[in-house]
Amino acid sequence: MTKWLPTLSPTAWVTTQALLTQLIGLLLFAIQAPLLGPKAFGLVAIVMAFIGICEMLMSDASAECLISIRKISDIHYQTLTTVNVGAAALIALVVFVAAPALAGWFNEPQLQPIFRWMALLPIIAAFSSAPIAATKREMQFRPLALRSIGGVLAAGVLGLALTLLGAGVWALVWQAIAQRLVSVVVLWMTVPIRPRWIVSRPHLQEIGRFMGPVMFSRVMNTTTSSVPRFILGLYLGAVDVGLFSMASRLSDILQQLTIMPKFAVARVDLRQYAAGSRELDRAVLELFRKVSVMCFPICIVAAALTPTLFHAWLDKRWAGGIVATQLMLLTCVPIVTSYCATSTLMALNRQGSEALISTVQTGSILIVAWCAARFGLTAVALALMLRPLVLLPLPALYLRRCGVSLRTLVGGQAPALLVSLGFGAAMWGLRVFLDARLTSVVSLAISASVSAVLYVLIVSWMLPEMARPMTRRLAALLGSRKPQRQR
Repeated sequence: MTKWLPTLSPTAWVTTQALLTQLIGLLLFAIQAPLLGPKAFGLVAIVMAFIGICEMLMSDASAECLISIRKISDIHYQTLTTVNVGAAALIALVVFVAAPALAGWFNEPQLQPIFRWMALLPIIAAFSSAPIAATKREMQFRPLALRSIGGVLAAGVLGLALTLLGAGVWALVWQAIAQRLVSVVVLWMTVPIRPRWIVSRPHLQEIGRFMGPVMFSRVMNTTTSSVPRFILGLYLGAVDVGLFSMASRLSDILQQLTIMPKFAVARVDLRQYAAGSRELDRAVLELFRKVSVMCFPICIVAAALTPTLFHAWLDKRWAGGIVATQLMLLTCVPIVTSYCATSTLMALNRQGSEALISTVQTGSILIVAWCAARFGLTAVALALMLRPLVLLPLPALYLRRCGVSLRTLVGGQAPALLVSLGFGAAMWGLRVFLDARLTSVVSLAISASVSAVLYVLIVSWMLPEMARPMTRRLAALLGSRKPQRQR
């Protein structure tokens, strides 16, 4: 196994990291959710609506600033680490002092100690920006993957143990802290840089040239996920925030597995085409076709099977999140257009257009969540699902300016959408039929198995160019094993 790991390409390491961390996180969540209930997850989600933005600025956003510097030295890394730790300590102090007021704002006394302990997260994150930047600059994605996987594993063991011991919400708190600590330690062990407390004004000024745009872009992206939880916490309380976190988590997993890998590759791959060319139009058509075939069937069928999943997996405390989860899963359908358009614009160096779309997306989420929150969780999820549908003309317009026709946008997705709707309707009918005659666990097992087989058949039919290499590899694998069996 250790001989095989170093042969992986950077892309393979990124994919492996995404798959394993999502799988470990999902398995852990599957055990903790029925034991802890939605309120525990809601309390942590409310805190992370504040802390998460600060943590992101101290780690990933700061790392991006270092990556942007062409000629870098150890002093750049050490200066930014020193400044980050100082800023993070100030943030932690403010959060510690403001914790009673924040808890009172949400009318949740339990939030006070949680805010104070999780104020450590930005400080831990401040130590991670330098090694993250160093490994990415050298295209060493193995340390980043090991950092994420090791952190999730170690924290998962601790969180699961505390959950089984009855620690309640504190299992999630210490799990989050442990994950960050392990990740930082693993990262620093893999880079030659050594931390020093130094601030070089010229080096800081050089870093500062990139800081504004990077910080703005990252805040916009992070706010998109944090704002709804913050608003729900104000209007509806921690339980509904926990239910919304469940719905968002399942939707995010589908996006990470079906949209994001192709999105990341397309941002680089489409750079070879010129705006307005027929080659670009064909390449974008293929992008829409492949992403929609991979994504649409899963999210629509997952929405159809959600009631049985909740009844088989969770108790009555989670029942209020069934409809919200279905709506958030269906949000993946219109989001495909947004992601594909963004990858195209970035590949063509239309960062200004992409930034405008991101700003509109973030602003619309804020408005929609604020207006719908007073009507309940389901209203918020419905509004968030309809929002990207209403905004579809915006990415379509910018694609048109790049020479990508509306016919390409629609034609690349319509066949997959029609097939997926039929697929989803069939699985919904099968689920209803089985639920009336069998237990939820048996019904879910049968429905999920049938769905998996049909999904493979649909992808093989609609994307034969992807199915043929897999079939050849499987045939070669089986062929290589036959002589061993005969011996």
